Amino acid sequence: MGKGRNLGSYGEIIGKWNDLVPIIQGVALTAVVAFLFYRSVLGIAVGVLIIPFWLKLKSDEKKAMQQAKIAAEFKEYMMLIVTGLQAGYSLERAIRQSEEELKKIFPKDSVIGPHIHIMNQKIGMNVQLERAFDEFARSLKLEEAVSLAEIISFAKRSGGDYGKHIRDTALKIEDNLSIRQEIETITTEKRLELKVMCVMPMAILAYISITSESFIAPLYGNLIGIGLMTMCLVAYGICIILGRKIIDIKV
Repeated sequence: MGKGRNLGSYGEIIGKWNDLVPIIQGVALTAVVAFLFYRSVLGIAVGVLIIPFWLKLKSDEKKAMQQAKIAAEFKEYMMLIVTGLQAGYSLERAIRQSEEELKKIFPKDSVIGPHIHIMNQKIGMNVQLERAFDEFARSLKLEEAVSLAEIISFAKRSGGDYGKHIRDTALKIEDNLSIRQEIETITTEKRLELKVMCVMPMAILAYISITSESFIAPLYGNLIGIGLMTMCLVAYGICIILGRKIIDIKV
């Protein structure tokens, strides 16, 4: 029990630290911007405005990674259900059995595992399968999961060989998720290039500040210079946003 509590406390500490990291990065970035663009403590007032921008970028990045993980896990879970249906299991049994199989694929830190467990508990308490699956799908906030839930609901109501309808739909969704994963893989290199390109302007400015300070000295300590540097900073931010949108390919 004590060991379990210690592990839980450790996990909470790690979670809180992960939440603090973007804030610390934002504060550090504020200091860098204040120095490179304004060479003034007053520049921190402008730099502080970067913190919400930075936190938004990191939040979007975290959400994208989370959604990619959810999509990957759901794809595996969905195909496990299809395998169960092909083996002749009922939909209820296939869903229940797939939870155990998914634990073998993702033994730790599964995102959808707890959601699946809750769904199976609801089914065990005689909640309609289609309702439980719909609630599960919506909790994931994944379009493909919601689509499958709608097909399951329709197939259960219409009767007939609903297993075939579910299998066919699941295979189509699996193709869509596979394409999305391929795009993620293809754009990984471009995402890395974008990060390098985002750092380069500040790196160049830092290099010039160190090696040829007199060259950019007129940009500091006067209204014209402050205005120019502010415009450059705004343009810099816009370019980062545009770059992220360009490589954010939706399927």
